[in-house]
Amino acid sequence: MKKLMSLIILFSILISTVKADSVRILDNGEQAYQLRMSLIETAKEEIDISYFIFAEDETALEMLALLRKKAREGVKVRILIDALFNHIPKDIGTHLQQENVLIKNFNTFNFFRLGRTFKYRMHDKMFIIDQKKIILGGRNIEDTYYGKASKNYDDRDVYIIGDIAKQAAQYFDELWNANHVKPFKQIKLKDNSASERLDLITNNFFIKNSLMAFSLENFETELSEVENVELFHDIVPSKIQKKVTGTASKLYDLIRNAKKSVIIDSPYLVMSKELKELLADAIARNVTIRFLTNSLMSTDGLFPQAAYVGQRKSIVRMGIELYEYYAKDSFHSKSLVIDGEIAAIGSFNFDPRSQNLNTETMAILRDEKMATLLTQSMDASLNLAYKIDQEGMPEGHDEKLPGVSLKKKIITRLIQFLVVPWAKGLL
Repeated sequence: MKKLMSLIILFSILISTVKADSVRILDNGEQAYQLRMSLIETAKEEIDISYFIFAEDETALEMLALLRKKAREGVKVRILIDALFNHIPKDIGTHLQQENVLIKNFNTFNFFRLGRTFKYRMHDKMFIIDQKKIILGGRNIEDTYYGKASKNYDDRDVYIIGDIAKQAAQYFDELWNANHVKPFKQIKLKDNSASERLDLITNNFFIKNSLMAFSLENFETELSEVENVELFHDIVPSKIQKKVTGTASKLYDLIRNAKKSVIIDSPYLVMSKELKELLADAIARNVTIRFLTNSLMSTDGLFPQAAYVGQRKSIVRMGIELYEYYAKDSFHSKSLVIDGEIAAIGSFNFDPRSQNLNTETMAILRDEKMATLLTQSMDASLNLAYKIDQEGMPEGHDEKLPGVSLKKKIITRLIQFLVVPWAKGLL
């Protein structure tokens, strides 16, 4: 009896020490920017960030200036960027590394390995603070993701405090130390202009920030406790060697086990053979499938859109509910809800590139409340969308590609017939 009581007490202690992660969905671009900057300012030990795109604009330079400030305070700062989309000026990047802000490029250009250079990209978007807090989602580091441009992205992130941040930091280390990741190439600085430029940006940012009235403490009081949070990521460098591994395989398993419904937001939608078979099997089990993707009017990517346009009639005829985002902004959210019970937010697009070539990350929240909140957010986007019928026509419109200029239609058609057949698996 004493042994039984001891086991019960031990079990109770173990249960009580299991900590749930704290989670909040980020739909608002301005808020997503303010949160990132506040997290940098409050970092104590280390900051690890990896992005597909890092621009040279207000958002990017303000972030770099603040990261330099933290590095000067002794915080370890590492930035990993896909080499094709690292737009940090050479003088700024060189100055930052001299200030202990470490910068590396993923898969730099190699004339003798052109295929690998253009094929394999790091598409992750991770923002990790002290291995305790993380932002995952679709947003890159560029004005257009934070409501600062004339044409912006309708996007989504998720903010999580908990063990998932430590898991992401371990994955970040694998990427950082991979043999196809190289240090940012430095140049010889002729003067202090890079330093002075960041000094000015820092001063202007803190003047502007005082007017933002963003309170990290207040923001974090509205997080929800979620006990079952998981990070899906690719295995470095297996994504470069095999198909349908890592993130894609795990997401497809979620769909394979769906019992009632699958709701997907994907700005780029190109059906691979594997995805088509997976969804056909789900539909045969009476699972309802819904997609929201970009229309030709809203898309920022003509190449994947050209591949999608030729598929949309067949997608609907499979039995899939298909909606296209129809607004002046571009749709960029990558989210998934399974059976109203599992929510997923991250960087994965439902296309062959994310499936086979890119590194991708997704936060998986096995929690009905978060699934409901994400579904509500995804449903709200339908207010800016139209449904595609079985003839490939947008309901409520008289033409297949409403709001699109003749020039854009012609370019898309040329890509569809001249490029897409030769670029299977790359779009």
